[in-house]
Amino acid sequence: MRRAGLERVRAAPLRGRPGLRNLEGVVPGEPGGGEIVLAAHWDTIAGSPGAGDDASGCAVAIAAAAELRRTPLRHTVRVVLFDGEEAGLHGSRAFLQGRGAAERDALLAALNLEMLGWRESPGATILAWGVPRDGRLAQPPAWLVHALLRAGDAVGWPLALSDPTLPLLAQLVVRSTRPAFGSDADPFIAAGVPAATLSDSPLFELDPAYHTPRDTASRLDPERLARWTELTAAAVRRLDALAGRPLPEDRYLAAFGRVWLHRELLWIGFLLWALLVLRGFFGRRRELPGAEASGSAAVHRRPYPALFFRFLLILAVVTAPLFAVLLWPAAALALRLPRRPALRVTWGALALLPAAFYLSALFWAWSEGLVGPWVPPLPGFALVAAALAAFLYLCARAGAASPASSAIARSHSSSEV
Repeated sequence: MRRAGLERVRAAPLRGRPGLRNLEGVVPGEPGGGEIVLAAHWDTIAGSPGAGDDASGCAVAIAAAAELRRTPLRHTVRVVLFDGEEAGLHGSRAFLQGRGAAERDALLAALNLEMLGWRESPGATILAWGVPRDGRLAQPPAWLVHALLRAGDAVGWPLALSDPTLPLLAQLVVRSTRPAFGSDADPFIAAGVPAATLSDSPLFELDPAYHTPRDTASRLDPERLARWTELTAAAVRRLDALAGRPLPEDRYLAAFGRVWLHRELLWIGFLLWALLVLRGFFGRRRELPGAEASGSAAVHRRPYPALFFRFLLILAVVTAPLFAVLLWPAAALALRLPRRPALRVTWGALALLPAAFYLSALFWAWSEGLVGPWVPPLPGFALVAAALAAFLYLCARAGAASPASSAIARSHSSSEV
């Protein structure tokens, strides 16, 4: 740390934890500025060399700090290598406990580096486990995730949230389960400090050498570690450009290279609902062949299944817009229901696919020990399930005329005869 040019380097013993020490050093910023914490952990478990978990994070943190010294900084960057992470996040908890409320408020954000450089990694990932806070599972704020995504784009090292292969499914799984793992970003989030973990081990593909004797330096890719260093320095510089913390918002989904906030998901769901309402209004009256010639009234189809689906859809969108994305395919398919029974069965199956994928991913992640117990927002999930059931019923009833319509049809046939 000293050779990298860090100042005020010290080993800070943890109060009440004999033998444990955090290692700290700073890249100073302007007087009166805040602090950005750049963290990793330097302990490992017995029997594991700990090259990936987490000597890799320590190396990247120190190398990124050396890179950051090249340009002036507004905020001080404090590099902290935590001890006792494997035993229960002792180092990060002690670091925050040793700072008063004003000092915690001066922390702009914390970036935690965990398990980097694995050659077979499916991609660079922002890990966002739910952290219990104020009776709910808190996440890194949307502005921090957005800043990290833009930093990745700037250096050509794209990041994904939770999992690079199935990001939306992974985010929904994480948001509806208790975490099975923890990281040194968790105590920061629990204390109200924006924080996120960067890793090469996404949710659905954990490094197979994790906590094993195979976690040696020979498995790590130096070029990959160099790219992580470039990204980390770029991310810190992007954060350093901020005068302070933007407004927090942790209800969002990240997909297609951007962060979709709660209100944006709400508006997309509302737009689908409005299109369904307009479609139902203009397509409500259907006339039988020859009805105009006979001067009879238009024939009405049964409106109740469609009305019920639209009602449950808008309730789900308003109550749980994040999980209501599982209903978007059903809403789009409901705009044009086919008359052929075989196609209606296909429509129903397509509408169920997102929910089926989510439940399959949830069960697999739970069976593999990647997530803890399922703790969904029950009202929202109940509405999503009810809306899917209503769509299936709508598919089953599509094209079926009401008894009154059938009677009119029979009377028309008789009069024609």
